[in-house]
Amino acid sequence: MKKTLATTAMLLTLGFAGTAAADCTVGDPPTVPDGTSATEAEMVSAQQAIKAYVAETQEFLQCIEFESKGRPTGDATRRYNEASERMEKLASNFNKQLKVFKSR
Repeated sequence: MKKTLATTAMLLTLGFAGTAAADCTVGDPPTVPDGTSATEAEMVSAQQAIKAYVAETQEFLQCIEFESKGRPTGDATRRYNEASERMEKLASNFNKQLKVFKSR
């Protein structure tokens, strides 16, 4: 009986670990409107989508950190860095377009 419980516990643990690793995903970044022609509603909508994407990406980064438990693999490091870079580029691009929009 003890052996069965130990085996079951081990299988459940492995199953949850696999699920956690599979859950580390992030969607595609939203499109940033062109500040020279976008409407105010489009800029507001884009801002909300970008805030949601940044929050999703931050959850993804935390997931990668948890998944690697402080000892990141090359793949985990690559995924982390790519997601961070995408998030930073998106925010920078939006800020540029927002500045253009406000200068009209």
